[in-house]
Amino acid sequence: MCGIAGWFGKGNELKRAMQLMAHRGRDASNTKGVTGGFIGHLLHATVKHIEQPFVEGDSWMVANCEIYNWKSLAEKYRVSARNDAELVFKLLLKKGTGVIDEFRGPYAIAFHHEKTYLFRDKQGVFPLFYSDDGFASERGALPNLRELHPRHTLVNGELIYRGGFEKKIKQKSLDKALRESVKIRAHEDTTLFLSGIDSALIGYYLKDEGFDFQTIAVGLFGSADLRRAKSLADSIDLNLKKTIPTPKMVLDAVPTVSKLIQSSDPVKVEVGLVTYFASKASGKVGLSGLGADELFGGYARMHRSPEKESRWALYGVYERSTYRDNVIGLFNGTEIRLPYLDQEVIQASLSLEPESLTGKKALRDIAKNYIGELSKLPKKAAQYGSGFSSIIPRPKAQYLSKFVPKNRSLAALISGGKDSWYSAHVVSRLNYPIKCAIVMLPESDDSWMFQVDGVEQTPALLKQHKVPTIVQKTSGEKEVELKDLEKAIRKAVSKYRVEGVVSGAISSEYQRDRIEAIADRVGIASYAPLWGTNQEAYMRRLVKEGFRFKIVSVAADGLDKSWVGKEIDETNVEELIDLSKKYRFNSAGEGGEFETIVVSAPSF
Repeated sequence: MCGIAGWFGKGNELKRAMQLMAHRGRDASNTKGVTGGFIGHLLHATVKHIEQPFVEGDSWMVANCEIYNWKSLAEKYRVSARNDAELVFKLLLKKGTGVIDEFRGPYAIAFHHEKTYLFRDKQGVFPLFYSDDGFASERGALPNLRELHPRHTLVNGELIYRGGFEKKIKQKSLDKALRESVKIRAHEDTTLFLSGIDSALIGYYLKDEGFDFQTIAVGLFGSADLRRAKSLADSIDLNLKKTIPTPKMVLDAVPTVSKLIQSSDPVKVEVGLVTYFASKASGKVGLSGLGADELFGGYARMHRSPEKESRWALYGVYERSTYRDNVIGLFNGTEIRLPYLDQEVIQASLSLEPESLTGKKALRDIAKNYIGELSKLPKKAAQYGSGFSSIIPRPKAQYLSKFVPKNRSLAALISGGKDSWYSAHVVSRLNYPIKCAIVMLPESDDSWMFQVDGVEQTPALLKQHKVPTIVQKTSGEKEVELKDLEKAIRKAVSKYRVEGVVSGAISSEYQRDRIEAIADRVGIASYAPLWGTNQEAYMRRLVKEGFRFKIVSVAADGLDKSWVGKEIDETNVEELIDLSKKYRFNSAGEGGEFETIVVSAPSF
């Protein structure tokens, strides 16, 4: 695998530009010590000894791809090709861009034939960025790049939505699909990153299929991941190599990792540190269990609506994880492959019943056949299991901002209530700039999506905080009002160049599902930092952190009109929580039991 980059142009103009840029780079066949993804090199890529760009007349293509079914596609369409990239170019010329839906494996492609196209795999495993002038597979490669959303194609500068992952007729069992996915990604120089059940299952398939590979685990001395990996390796009879950096080694690696992934988000950096030390000790290919938590309900917050929560997590994995591991791995000369994000595995997961998508039950049921009771082993998130979460000085985001001051910019959906304000506050503290706010003003007395009471006061408060605001009127009519929200979000993307939207959803499946769907269609990321939070702890945290808000309406037993107009402070918040327990309503009012309006809040 290699990086790609180039300027937009026609025919030989683009070819000359890319060749000029290529002279500044190095050959992609290097293994260790090569700058990852694309940072000023890997421009004129050598993929299996075939030079790029591919050119035929005025048509051209550059690609970073691992198409595992390329030989079967070559046979199906009777195309002669020497490798997967050449096959892709010839197929695009012969069949058109619709053929990309048949590719099994990750890809990032720039293709010109009458029109110029940019597209990548829907999972977003291989990165691709673009600007008005060019494209690259690394955010810092060219000025003013923005990420191409994986479910979009850029056609002559216009974003076209490709659609998401639709449930299809079940073709293979999860066990069979995952085994096959591991087989096609294995390499003669493969390293398994072992930490929990997800990766242990990959290890079992590798060993059962007769592959020669090494196994490593990463963590501080005595960490939970090292102990767990040892138990799992023994159960499958794997020779485990432990990578045990000292706390100083981990802290010294923080600037490198943060700059590589272009992020000062503490979670991304901490998990990236695990990838950094794992890939540093790996061969040319590293196999990771990334994607299993997303597909099979591995996160603690995923217990309300397993099918939807797994889909949201899958759709957001490109923003959270894949770019991080891609650039870190390549920096250390390792291509990290992700069997769980294979198209066939995803389709198998979509066919599962909801009860199999909680706590990774589907995977544990398979693993039980191979490793017995160890399949029940609990798994901590990588930053905790490795012990790396204790390394970065607090406040973590402030410390990391020394290396990458800002993350991608966001629009905040601000209803005026406490949850939307606090969500914007949370991401802002993590160095995500709030470039603008979106305020929806229902024209009726009721709305399925948006707050009605007190919202008219919100623009004035935002103005005090000097936050640019898009005010969008909406009918309040169910589903129709979503078109107004999409219109407002598109304005934010066009005017303020935001790459994501943050909302205050805590447990409302209706609201979050629709915001996620709109964000996917528009081509930006969706953030819901309060989703699944403990509502009682959240209410206490709100008042302690300086948020002043009052209740503007009530609609629950136990809440009489004396609460309307009351400002919530550290004293009466406990009274509110006690009432919620007695009368069994949501203590944060997430079920519509009460509405709030913020009167004062910390600046974003």
